[in-house]
Amino acid sequence: MKKVCLILLITLVLGLAGCGGDREIRDRYEEGCALLAEGSFDQAREAFEEVAAGGEYVAEAYRGIGLAQLYTNRYAEACIAFERSLLNSDGKSVSFNRDVSLYLAFSRTHHAESEKAMEIYDALIARDENDTEVLYLRGRARMEAGDENGAREDFDRAAEGSQDYNLFLNIYQVYEGLGKNADGSAYLEKALEIVNQNEEDHYKKGLVSYYLQNYDDARDELITAIREDPEDDQSILLLGRVYLRMDDVADARAMFREHIRDSEIAASAYNGLALCEMAEGDYDRALEYVNAGLGFEDEEAARSLKYNEIVIYENLAQWDIARVKAAAYVLLYPTDENGQREYEFLKSR
Repeated sequence: MKKVCLILLITLVLGLAGCGGDREIRDRYEEGCALLAEGSFDQAREAFEEVAAGGEYVAEAYRGIGLAQLYTNRYAEACIAFERSLLNSDGKSVSFNRDVSLYLAFSRTHHAESEKAMEIYDALIARDENDTEVLYLRGRARMEAGDENGAREDFDRAAEGSQDYNLFLNIYQVYEGLGKNADGSAYLEKALEIVNQNEEDHYKKGLVSYYLQNYDDARDELITAIREDPEDDQSILLLGRVYLRMDDVADARAMFREHIRDSEIAASAYNGLALCEMAEGDYDRALEYVNAGLGFEDEEAARSLKYNEIVIYENLAQWDIARVKAAAYVLLYPTDENGQREYEFLKSR
């Protein structure tokens, strides 16, 4: 989250480069950006509201308000703020309007307004039919809506001629998230072709090899990556997962345990430890690790932790708790087919 916010901070401040206006309002705006970057979302929102009320940098201020609302999961309020940003964006750059439109589409999707989000993607593609990012996002939205043919068409258009390994991996992960790994495998093969052109990018090679289930290759690449950079969090976490897939629970546990004090990855490390205990059938201990991981504000890790929590309660035969957890999970992640299957199973217990 913090890394994302820092990028947003740069974007937001640069959005005012070369502008004149009241210095006090500008300072307050930059203060809002700093608060956003450090994760003080409510204070950031208040700062941006003062800027908007001052009548200068209004479009930028409403974008900041929208981001503050978005990061606190207030999607309805985020939609309103991003709409107001666009309404006040006359004279702003094409990239500014595109940026806000994409945030609005994201907020619409999470506010259960997928059709309105799709309208935004359609309008952006009508302006630039070769916008790879928007094609990917629309494809993902189509897939989540059950339009697999339309999704594949968008993915293929986005992928045509692309040398962006992340794009192919992201497309694969859409298929994987819906249990359609085989359909996404062609995109993985393309990702491997791209990363193999760079002898130095060991994490990327390890990641693609992991998804291709070439675990020996993945392990070797990740060990090399960590040897070159012992603070490489992403390689550390992935290596732990690789060890688990290789049924090497002891080494997996050692990798995760070593990094639970690193606040940036602690939630994921606790999730890894929970998986280790689940692999060995110690579900009580696994639940302790899940609860520890959920104590951190890490939205990405939280999804996996919450899913594992359901599985743990199932294995503990605590069906009522598992059912309640599953019901909450499918509300949070309605397109997660694994979660839906767990919930359907639990409703019959």
